[in-house]
Amino acid sequence: MRFVRLNRPKQEAPADPGDQITRITPVYAYDGDLYRLPDWPQRRSAERELGRAHAADGQIDTLTLQTGAVPRFHELEDERLEELARIEDCTEREVQQARAEFEAQKIRLSESQRAFADARKALDDSQQRVTELEQPSRRPGDGRPSSIAISGSHWPVVRRWLPAALLLLLLLIVEVPILYQVILSWGDSVAMTALLAAGAALIMLVAPHMYGRAFRAWQEHGSSAKGRWLLIGVALTWLGLIVAVAVLRRDALVKPLVVDGQEIGPTSEGVGRLPTMILLLALLIATALIAADLGRRMHNPNDRRLRELRAKRDTEARASATAQADYQRDTGYAESVAQYLQAVDRRRASRLRQLDSGYDSLATAYLGGVVEGLRDPEAASWAERIVLRRRTTRS
Repeated sequence: MRFVRLNRPKQEAPADPGDQITRITPVYAYDGDLYRLPDWPQRRSAERELGRAHAADGQIDTLTLQTGAVPRFHELEDERLEELARIEDCTEREVQQARAEFEAQKIRLSESQRAFADARKALDDSQQRVTELEQPSRRPGDGRPSSIAISGSHWPVVRRWLPAALLLLLLLIVEVPILYQVILSWGDSVAMTALLAAGAALIMLVAPHMYGRAFRAWQEHGSSAKGRWLLIGVALTWLGLIVAVAVLRRDALVKPLVVDGQEIGPTSEGVGRLPTMILLLALLIATALIAADLGRRMHNPNDRRLRELRAKRDTEARASATAQADYQRDTGYAESVAQYLQAVDRRRASRLRQLDSGYDSLATAYLGGVVEGLRDPEAASWAERIVLRRRTTRS
C-alpha cells in the first residue's frame, strides 16, 4: 500500500496476511485547512456598490479614470498582500499540524495492524483446529466427533442405529406384559407396585443410558485407576439390581393369581422356576446392554468440543472482520494525511492563483460600479482600458 511504502523500506514489509488487505476508499479524508478564501461573489457585490457610491459622492470621476490612478486599487492591493501573508502563515501551521497528525496516525495504524494480525492468527488457529476435528469418528477413543456434529444431519446415524433401536423397542414390547403381570401380583401394595415400575425404568433404560455416556467419556478422555474401578463397581451394582428385580419378577410370575376372590394358576404355569429366572435375566440384561450401547455410541463428548470450537471460530471471525475494518480505515486515513502533506505546494499555488484572480475580479467589479454611477460613455472606455492594462501587466 502507498502509505506503507512511504514510511517503511520495502524489504522490511511483514509477510503476514494483515498487509495484504484490499484497499478501500477512506471513510473520511484528512482536512487540515486553516485558511479559507474570501466569499468572492459577496465581495464583488459589495465592491460594485462601493464603486457606485464613490461615483455618486464625487470621490472618483472620468478624469481620475483617464490618469489610471484609482485609489481603491491601492487599498485592494494592501488587502491582497495581507491575505498572502495569512496564506503563508496558515500553510505553515497546516504543515506542522499534518505532520503531527501523521506521526500520531502511524502509531494508531501500528496498533490496529497488530490487533488485526493477532485476530487473524487466532482465527487461523481456530479454523485449523476445527478443520482437524471435522473428521468423523471411526472408533471410540480416536478423539473425533460424530458425523451428526460434523454434518448436522441425523439420517446416517439413524440408519445405522435403527436396528438396535427397533430391537430395544421389541424387548420393551415383550417386557410390558411381564411388568403388567408383576404389577397385578403386587396390586395390593401401592408402594411395591410403584417401586417395581420405577425400578424397571431406572435399571432397564435410564441408568444403562447414563452409564453408556460415562463409559464413552472414559473411552475418549481416559481416567485414573480410581475412575476405572468406579465404573466396574457401578456395573457390578447394576448387575446386582438386575438380579434382584429378576428374582422379584420370578416370584410374582410363579405365584398363583387371585382374580375376584378365586385363585387361578400362575402366569408361568408349565415353566420351571429356573427357566423363568434365566429368561427374565436375559431379557433385563439384553435391554440394559442395548440402552447402554446406544448411550455410548450416540453421545460422543467430542461433539460438544466441536460445537465450542465452531462457536469460538465464529466469534473470532467477527473480531477479525472488525479488526480488519479498523486497519483499513486507519490505513486509508494515514494515506489521506500523507497525500495532504504531498499536496502542500499545489494547494499553496492554487490559493495564490485564486487570490490573484479574486482581487482582479474585485477591481473589475469596483470599476463597473463606478461606470454605472458616472453614466459616462467616456468613463466606460477608460475603465475598459484600465482593466486591459491590469490583465496585461499580471500576465
